[in-house]
Amino acid sequence: MSDQYQVHCDCKAVTLQMRGAPKVHAFCHCEDCRDLLQVPYHSVLAWEPNEVDVVTGAEYVTQFQHPQKQMKRVFCQSCGEVLYNTNAMGWKLVSQVLFRKCNNQQLPAELFSNAHFYYNRRIVDIDDALPKR
Repeated sequence: MSDQYQVHCDCKAVTLQMRGAPKVHAFCHCEDCRDLLQVPYHSVLAWEPNEVDVVTGAEYVTQFQHPQKQMKRVFCQSCGEVLYNTNAMGWKLVSQVLFRKCNNQQLPAELFSNAHFYYNRRIVDIDDALPKR
């Protein structure tokens, strides 16, 4: 497993670096993720806040603080790409979709989703063998 990973926005103005293994690599079906990101579920790679850094383009980074939830959406103000979002625990959640897009459509095996969280709150059924919690 790599000790470092990188992703960037569409216009490549901003680059993030993540260190170490993510705390979570799963699919989240909670209402909060759906509301903040406007997606049916979120394929997340979650790191502690101090394990994710903006290495280039900090001046292009802006954020949206959800008005009711302790969540933020952090994105490039130039191209609008969501770089990561935060959850109520302060974790930084990078989308597996963004990770694949920035890494030749590859996701290392150690980052594959290993479960579905909040599956009982889903709006889309997923037919796979992963545990559904």
